[in-house]
Amino acid sequence: MSKQTVKGPDHTPHAGSSSRLPDLTARMRARRAQLGLTGADLAQRAGISASYVSLIENGAKVPDEDVAAELARALDDDPDLYRAWVRAARLGPRKLDLLSRLEAASRAPAYLSLVESGQELPKLADSDSTGELASRIREVATRLTSPSPGARRETPPVLSIPLLAPGADPKHLDRADAGVAVIDRLLLDRRFFAATSGALFAYEVTERDMAHLRGVAQPGDRIVFESGAAAGPDRICLVRHPAGLRLARVLASGRSLLLLPGEGESGFESLELGDDQDVADRVVASHVLLIRR
Repeated sequence: MSKQTVKGPDHTPHAGSSSRLPDLTARMRARRAQLGLTGADLAQRAGISASYVSLIENGAKVPDEDVAAELARALDDDPDLYRAWVRAARLGPRKLDLLSRLEAASRAPAYLSLVESGQELPKLADSDSTGELASRIREVATRLTSPSPGARRETPPVLSIPLLAPGADPKHLDRADAGVAVIDRLLLDRRFFAATSGALFAYEVTERDMAHLRGVAQPGDRIVFESGAAAGPDRICLVRHPAGLRLARVLASGRSLLLLPGEGESGFESLELGDDQDVADRVVASHVLLIRR
């Protein structure tokens, strides 16, 4: 009996071609120009810093998926495509090409039968035309990161923690329409926060904070806070003050909350607790990580 073969179209690359991902950073720059936006305008719309936008557009940084989706929305573009671009960029073109070929094989029952039979294999069809490239990247990348039903979802190893503008209130961080000023995002190892359970956000220490933090922190340091964490003199706390949010170490004394002075400063600032208030009403969060400048 003669051996049966399945003939497939030629998959030889065009001369001089090389495998690469579509350059969405170029697309971002083009979209921004079409909308008449500056880098600072785009940063404000997306809730990140202008320097971060510059790093992304120049290809120096690959943002996390949420940031990529915010950039897409700010540019009136497709968030799913930007999320897929992030996933694909982290894989790299070589792995993506291999996965794309496997995915193409899984669509052809005749090819699957041939693989299982042990017969000689034809080359896979080159089905990735320019017009289909974006949809293929989206499909393959989504399958890579979407667990099958019943599969255990892997926890990302890196946390993206919003860095808030000085004085910005984290109360409505979970609301997309709240307009909380996020000026950057800190990408930090999740293992630093294994014991945390509350929401995480960060502030950069300013000169104004030195009245309470001198000797503990310095301007330019970044402090990651956990909402609902225990307050105490050994922790830097985010305090709700009548004049706005304050960073300080605190000490509860009866119906008062004492804001401890920084090194070389004199006097304790006292906040009285109302009849229906406790320490948790004044202390928004406590620090879990101090990142030196």
